[in-house]
Amino acid sequence: MNNDKILLIFNNEAGKNNYRQKKLLILKILKAKDSVFKAINLKNLEKENLEDYSTVVTVGGDGTVLRVIPFIANKDIRLCIIPCGTANLFAAHLCIPFNIEKAMNVLFNGKSATVDLGKAGDEYFALRIGLGYDADIINGTKRMWKKRLGYLAYLIQGILKTFRLSNKYYKITMDNNTFEVNANAIIVANAGNMFKNFFTVAPKGSVIDGKLDVFIMATKNIWEFLFAISQIIFKTHKKTSNIIYGQVKNIKIEAQDKKLVHIDGEPFSESTLDISVMPQALKVVVPELTTY
Repeated sequence: MNNDKILLIFNNEAGKNNYRQKKLLILKILKAKDSVFKAINLKNLEKENLEDYSTVVTVGGDGTVLRVIPFIANKDIRLCIIPCGTANLFAAHLCIPFNIEKAMNVLFNGKSATVDLGKAGDEYFALRIGLGYDADIINGTKRMWKKRLGYLAYLIQGILKTFRLSNKYYKITMDNNTFEVNANAIIVANAGNMFKNFFTVAPKGSVIDGKLDVFIMATKNIWEFLFAISQIIFKTHKKTSNIIYGQVKNIKIEAQDKKLVHIDGEPFSESTLDISVMPQALKVVVPELTTY
């Protein structure tokens, strides 16, 4: 680690509060370790040649990771995450502690691993792409409330959206199988964990299996919807007439009109999504005892 040249990427818009104190603590730890590093703001990322560095450290949330991934995917550059965002789901999936000092310890004493990514057109993702209900929650939660309430803001938005469910028509091709469905929600996940690692929409999911996990919810009323949600919460995932689980390498989703979706928590608008898995595309730094 002492021979590493580190690029530290801060996102001042990430997370709730105390960001300045966290930033000062991170810089203090790096200086105490005599680390060779450069610190930049996320907005200046495109000005930097990331291939000059062996390790890139993101200080933010999943949106920060999403912005950095295109610059380091399929390259000999390690990503280390210091979780300072609202959800920090990718960090949670990689078992990275949310405590700053413990996360910094992973940087210095963790192991290198290689994980899959997903890609929709030219857009990489580490977590998931969501349409319908999932996108309505993520895109409808205001930044102000995320800063004030953290992940609780998403929970409140989810409850509100439960009373405004709607089914949309989609044409879906999973590998070579094409079908049509009127769905409330579609999720294509590389890592399907939600609320840290409390539950998942990808019961067979792994970021090292070379596959994407698909969850399609086509419930017709609020009672079917609540039953489907309860299966996820209580980890009793089962295929039913209105719940589809699958694993694919490629999936194409066509909507009747240009539909606002989300990619790793960031808004994205497209009527047709061509999504593929990118096996072993990202090098990450994880705790020594991490298993997938």
